[in-house]
Amino acid sequence: MTVNKEDIKKSRMYARQQLIEGWDQEIVNEGCLMIVGVGALGCEIAKDFALMGIGKIVLVDLDTIETSNLSRQMLFKPGDEGRPKAEVAAERLKDMNPFLKVEFYFEKLQKLPMSVYEECDIVIAALDNFNARLDLNKICLRLKKPMVEGGTVGFEGHVQVVIPEDSGLEYKNREAEIEKVVETKMWEFDNPEYLDAQKEIEQLEYLIERLKIEKLNPFRKLVRKQVEEEFDKKYAKDSLDITPCYRCLVPIPPADDKLVAACTLKGLPRNRNHCVIKAEVNFEKEYGFKPDMNVDDDVVKLMALAQEELEELRTRVFNENVSTEKLEILTTEEIKEWKDNIKETFGTDYKFEEMENILGNKIAAIQSVSSIISSIQSQEALKLLFRLHGRNIGPPMDPPYVNYNGVYGQFDHLDIIKRDDCLACGKIEGEENVQIVVPFDADIGYIFKAMRITGHELEPIVWMITNPVNKEMFWNPYMSGEFKDPTIKLTALKIKSNDIVTLTPLGKAKVESEIKKYNVIITYM
Repeated sequence: MTVNKEDIKKSRMYARQQLIEGWDQEIVNEGCLMIVGVGALGCEIAKDFALMGIGKIVLVDLDTIETSNLSRQMLFKPGDEGRPKAEVAAERLKDMNPFLKVEFYFEKLQKLPMSVYEECDIVIAALDNFNARLDLNKICLRLKKPMVEGGTVGFEGHVQVVIPEDSGLEYKNREAEIEKVVETKMWEFDNPEYLDAQKEIEQLEYLIERLKIEKLNPFRKLVRKQVEEEFDKKYAKDSLDITPCYRCLVPIPPADDKLVAACTLKGLPRNRNHCVIKAEVNFEKEYGFKPDMNVDDDVVKLMALAQEELEELRTRVFNENVSTEKLEILTTEEIKEWKDNIKETFGTDYKFEEMENILGNKIAAIQSVSSIISSIQSQEALKLLFRLHGRNIGPPMDPPYVNYNGVYGQFDHLDIIKRDDCLACGKIEGEENVQIVVPFDADIGYIFKAMRITGHELEPIVWMITNPVNKEMFWNPYMSGEFKDPTIKLTALKIKSNDIVTLTPLGKAKVESEIKKYNVIITYM
């Protein structure tokens, strides 16, 4: 009998996990996993599946390695700085498991051919920005690919399992879902015995068990019989084998950071971060190029410029709050107290590492939390992989969302709801919610500029802007006068902060655009 030595080696590598009840190493060997985002979470998840013997991993990441990554992203080491994360991670994973197939893309997830997604069994979202998450969510829903999404901020993190409709996965228990419907439906009937019984239960808790047996349970059986007959046709489609998607939780994405930066530069810095953004522009004006965060001298010069802006901000706030008359009656100690309070409000002098953190919109992170969240993502993806191939090593999370608080060591499972009005998986088609930040002196034309910055290329000549409540027209390129004046200030139109305006297509855009209505939330900066 001839035995292949490589097969023996693989068998020994995976021997311990094959002791798990229901385990089938062939399912793992033949599986294909996509990890979008090869940062702290992505590195850990890729490592988990490489060591478990997954057949193929597809890595997608547009970023290069920075020094600050080395404290949390264990696939990278000193000397890797500047190289693409996906490429380096692929090399290290092959070192861990020579039997593994790895494909990597140093590319935006939106630009990948759909065939790359279609090959994968499970998609794992390990991303650090909302827009990328929303786009990946949309792709997975369209291709009916299950997605496990996760994220961390400081000592907190979350994991969400997204199972699209018609994915072929079983999710939730039919009997348990029937009971939920029964509980809700019982209140719809004008049943005197049931209602009286509920009142008695509230007043006489010690009689609860007797009342349930004598009054509630017989009625429950009648209602359950009706629900059972209707369940598959009326309720199953909305409760079984499907979860809320990521967009159900984030109906309105936060405003793009580039918009916040653009608004800051049109006015005076109002907080600590604004000072650094303004300093970057001042740096470029003074030296003729943008500061390189990998060049220490550049960062030191940038920090000095940011400190100047911060000092001006502190002085400006002091002068705004302490008039000349008030200053004359304040003691030296009281003046010092004012200045100390302002300094505490806007923070101490800048530190070297803050420049990169602020300009790069870095998120507070620590490896211990990344390890916990990534492990949950890996475990949920593993269970889904087995389910896709007809084996059960445990049900997916139900509820499909868990939040972790590392300060208290607490896990909270949230029973999130699938929204009928979700723009990604609900019944509404052709709509999009967008939040934009505008300066106080913004005009109608700035709305289109802000939309372009957020990735929505809209031609003003074929889009109309109206008030969604009273249908008042703010911009109509087919008309003249005030309705076609891009310089009219939003404040002159009585558009207040957090008001919503509607953008709808006209002419050729009405035919060509997939989106038939943008609901735009306007926030003043």
